[in-house]
Formats: sequence, structure tokens, C-alpha cells
Amino acid sequence: MFGMAFAQPEARPAFEVASVKRNTSNGRSDFVPRRSGTLVTMYNTQVGSLIIYAYRLQGSYQLAGIPGWPDEWRWLDVDARTAPDATDDQVRLMFQSLLADRFKLQVHRETREMPEYVLALRKGKLKLTPSTGKNPVKLTIEDRPYSQTPGTCGMSLWREGAHLVCCAATMEKIAAQVGDSLRSPLADHTGLTGTYDLNLLFMPEDRTPDPDQVLAPTLAGALSDVGLKLEKGKGPVEVLVIDHIERPSDN
Repeated sequence: MFGMAFAQPEARPAFEVASVKRNTSNGRSDFVPRRSGTLVTMYNTQVGSLIIYAYRLQGSYQLAGIPGWPDEWRWLDVDARTAPDATDDQVRLMFQSLLADRFKLQVHRETREMPEYVLALRKGKLKLTPSTGKNPVKLTIEDRPYSQTPGTCGMSLWREGAHLVCCAATMEKIAAQVGDSLRSPLADHTGLTGTYDLNLLFMPEDRTPDPDQVLAPTLAGALSDVGLKLEKGKGPVEVLVIDHIERPSDN
């Protein structure tokens, strides 16, 4: 039939302006964007973190095919501008547009069987610290200041091990960060509905400690110390697979 109009897919929103550069400061790593007015930034970050945020993945276990780029392109700085009233959903789509434009990213989704974990309560007293306010958690780790924004969790690597730090975070956010640290899906079966502050020191399984340092517990051991336990299983997980990606040029 002539004259019939077919609906076109709606174009993804894009940043008004954006730059991607190699990081040279080696400062704090951003795993989610920071926003101030119209400015959106992610500093000392990796392309995997950009994709995980843009596509709302729970963790790196949901991303397959990430390239092993040389060191000089492994860490990136992103500066972008958008309308101050842009929603989080819109900003995520803008990052998808940025990845398609600057990194030539092409992806597809598939379901894979993989190990998964359940986070549950141990018998005995829960030792999680209930959050008492809306101020950032401020710590000193290895003589350096560290802060965590309310409502978020972050994991950082140090000489003594890894610190998993949460500020006024729900168990859903804590479980998501634990799952990302395990590189595996994790279900929250604790039944806890409050918000909590948390600072767990643990030794990642793929890390060899220095011979002269005090050995930190495993992640499972650190969780056990605050009244939580990890249980293993297997299940189907949706994965985002990278079909094509290119290193961007500084711009």
C-alpha cells in the first residue's frame, strides 16, 4: 500500500558536548558519573565502567568481550554537558550515544549459565551499622582521606587489600556491590530494609599479599564478621556482549 508511514525508532538523547581523554592524574576512580549543574564527569574510569553504567548492568559479570587495551588507554576522563534537569535514565542513554559515537560500540544481549551467590543472615547478632544521617562517610585509609556519597557503595584497591565502603546504602546496593566484587550475580535474601554504613577490608582472591603485611580476610570472611553469609549456586544471567569497540582519540 502506497503512502503508509512506518514509525522510526526514537533517537537516543546525546550530550550537548562531550570529551574523552586519557587519564594522567591517577586520582580517585569514578564508577558512576558525578553531576554538578550541567556538568557530568567520570574521571580515572575504564570503558567497562562506562558501559556498565550506560546499560544499567549490575556488575562486570554481566559484560563480556571487554578489550585488553594498553595501559595508556585503560584509564579515561570524560567531561560532558547536558541540561541540568536531565534524569538519570536520560544520562544513561547519553552515555550509550557517547559510546556508540566515540568508541563505535556495538553490543547484543544473551543469556548465559554462570555461578551466582545468595547473601543471607548468619545466626547471631547483626553487626551492620545503621545509617544515622545524610552526610558522606569520611574515612582515612592508609593515611589518605576517603569519602563515600550517601546512597552509594564503592570498592577501591589499596596496599592492605580492598575496601568496600557504603554510605546510607540499602541492602540492594550493598548486594550489587558485593556481586560486582565477586564478578557474579548475587541475590539479597537478608530481608533487611534499612540503610547502612559499611567499611569492609578484604583480600581479593586474585591478589597476592605482600609477605610482610597482615593478611586481610576473604570477602566471605569480612561479610561473616558483620553477620552476613554468602551461599553459592548457579543460574541463568542476562549478559551484554561486546561485538565491536574501538579506542577513541583524545577529543
